[in-house]
Amino acid sequence: MGIDLGPATVQVPVILVNGARPGPRVGVTSGIHGAEYVAIAALRRVAMSLDPAELAGSLVAVPIANPAAFAARSIYLNPLDGKNLNRVFPGSPDGSASERLANWLYTRVIAPSQRYIDMHCGDMNEALTSFTGLEETGDPAVDAVALAMAEAYGLDYMVFGGLKGSTTTSAAELGIPALLGEVGGQGLWPEADVARHAGGLRRALAATGLLAAPADAPPMASRRLSGDVWLRSSATGCFHPAVTVGEHVETGQYVGEVQDVFGQVLQRVEAPVGGEVLFLVTSLAMNAGDPLLTIGA
Repeated sequence: MGIDLGPATVQVPVILVNGARPGPRVGVTSGIHGAEYVAIAALRRVAMSLDPAELAGSLVAVPIANPAAFAARSIYLNPLDGKNLNRVFPGSPDGSASERLANWLYTRVIAPSQRYIDMHCGDMNEALTSFTGLEETGDPAVDAVALAMAEAYGLDYMVFGGLKGSTTTSAAELGIPALLGEVGGQGLWPEADVARHAGGLRRALAATGLLAAPADAPPMASRRLSGDVWLRSSATGCFHPAVTVGEHVETGQYVGEVQDVFGQVLQRVEAPVGGEVLFLVTSLAMNAGDPLLTIGA
């Protein structure tokens, strides 16, 4: 489907599966960040394998939601305007390229849905431990559905909290049960990670009522975390982490440093809170303002 983003018209692939029986409309996106390949591969696999005769409701799947970033193998940002698509929702029809794309996804996919799932993984430069993310809206009925989807996904952690300008926060603000799913990263798409993401999605879709419950139960009960804290670089240089993903850290613990090319320490990084390392940048190159790691607490 062609979308005019101002500097370019992009083709956004959409997979629509209408079930034989009435039920919820479920929107699912991946590739909001163009180099998050596990999520893209998993959504393609699930969406193309669905049999309409087995569905109650409809699925609207957008596996490559940011085509310019996908084609450019770009981390974080849309190369058409240098913006992070997942920070500009609900966007604007007259804004920059990312804002226009966000507005199209918001009005065509997110807002018309009764349930919404956004699939991610660590970007090309990020290692990640698997987790779901959900935002409590204050509406018990809405929150119960989002929680059921998260429990069905069955990942390591379940993180509560939102991020202004993101897909799932914009959905929650509309009163739509919304879920973030994160598995894998580093520009790879190994079968084990793709299968885990795809299996989680299928179970979450069953929790919405769109699919019959799969035979496999969630492999684990997710550990619940009340939020997360992002640590960012204050300097441009070389990042040397001292922790790994999934590791528990204590408040004040040394977690890494940014050095200049000659080894001089430009920034010593300590954990501001105790918790679990959810994702970690694995590239040596680091720019001031870029994320270093995130701690779930």
